[in-house]
Amino acid sequence: MERERKSYQEMERLGYPKTIDGNHAFIKACDEDLRKMIDQNHGLIKAHDEEMERIKQMADDMFTMEQESMADCFPHKRRKIDKLLLMSEIINLRHNKMMNEMALLEADERMSILAQEHQKRMNLRDELRSLKGRLMINE
Repeated sequence: MERERKSYQEMERLGYPKTIDGNHAFIKACDEDLRKMIDQNHGLIKAHDEEMERIKQMADDMFTMEQESMADCFPHKRRKIDKLLLMSEIINLRHNKMMNEMALLEADERMSILAQEHQKRMNLRDELRSLKGRLMINE
């Protein structure tokens, strides 16, 4: 009985709902929040890719116009400019990919923590049921 009381106190201290239905609702709400964050992140990745494609196209158009006017004067610089543009684009894409991966890892870590907390709650629930069963048998 003392152990059961301590379990309840521990759950209250951690801010868990007091009922099993409350636990499921809490976990479901956390799960939905994380899924929304992940969906938003995927949306941001897609929007970023579209924006990068638009910027790349603008840069290509500008470069083409500039290249046409400068090709006669500086033909030996064309490859160097192309290489610098590509390197800049690669660096930007790698940076953005890394940031998106970090956000996904953070969401994954939060999901893992929630799963662990859920398992702890389920263990406490099973223990509580066991204690209730013992109490009924002893009465």
